[in-house]
Amino acid sequence: MKCFYFSKYRFYKPEVKKELKFFLMSDIHFSPKVTSKTLEIVAKKAASEKPNYILIAGDLVDSLDAIQSKASLKRLTAWLSHLGEIAPTLIVLGNHDYYRKNPEYSGVFSGKRHWYAEEPHLLADAIKDIDNVRLLDNDVYEDKNAYIFGFTQSPDYFQFDRDENRTTSIFHPGSEDKSILLYDLHQLDHKLIRDLPKHKAKIALLHSPVFLFDSEVSSYLYEFDFFVTGHMHSGVVPPVVNDFWRSDRGLMAPGKLFFPRHARTHITEPYQKTIVCGAISTIQDSAKPITFLNGAFPINIATLEFSHRETLERKPDIKHQYLSF
Repeated sequence: MKCFYFSKYRFYKPEVKKELKFFLMSDIHFSPKVTSKTLEIVAKKAASEKPNYILIAGDLVDSLDAIQSKASLKRLTAWLSHLGEIAPTLIVLGNHDYYRKNPEYSGVFSGKRHWYAEEPHLLADAIKDIDNVRLLDNDVYEDKNAYIFGFTQSPDYFQFDRDENRTTSIFHPGSEDKSILLYDLHQLDHKLIRDLPKHKAKIALLHSPVFLFDSEVSSYLYEFDFFVTGHMHSGVVPPVVNDFWRSDRGLMAPGKLFFPRHARTHITEPYQKTIVCGAISTIQDSAKPITFLNGAFPINIATLEFSHRETLERKPDIKHQYLSF
């Protein structure tokens, strides 16, 4: 579909001295299938919103193979550089940002594991060289108005319950391991997540929302105003169905059983914190042979605004709309 699915979230936050706007996106899954025109359209829309910050909630690349050539890496960094010219751009790693393709994998019925994990040194080093763009790998971006913590969910967290050889699919779903997530949170320098500045917008940026509704996990991050996540591809809910399905469940999601929970943002009260961004590439290149279905889905983008408007204290202003391009 040649359109955006654009979600606008506005919340009352009188503690934040300046009204702020964050432009949100996730799951770009950069590969040859993600055209320069698509990237340009997203950047142009971001610029038109005049955000104070741009946040990317992981899966920047479909796999590390996608940036193996100098030309492909240059195409990606040129786009990120463009975003950095618009506003400070903060990125966290998703599971695909660690993945490299298994040369023995030939499709979902091959019986071979699709990926193996590798440290994304090339990707991280490339981002370091881009002005006003930062990879937050268990790190913080802070200025006079915002405190943005980027939490890295480790490859071990995403690879739990996957045997050594087989890939994950809807027929052989993987899991995410809460115990590893809790361990990784416990290992953090707690100065990053405690005694946070009261008069700044406080965002925790991470890839998967799956356990953010669990009290043990959320207790580590309770001081943040919002959690901005991705990973679930909006549950791959088709546009017509999406307009009427009032639930956080989706139809499916990467490595999940059918009808996964927490696949879509479903905020009904001011105290709810988790925003699940839909994907730029709903059906990514690695999802062969169904990649062609990506054309049936819009490009998902969102904005999050902190406002002093008192009417929002009673009810957040949340709008979703299709915008052609």
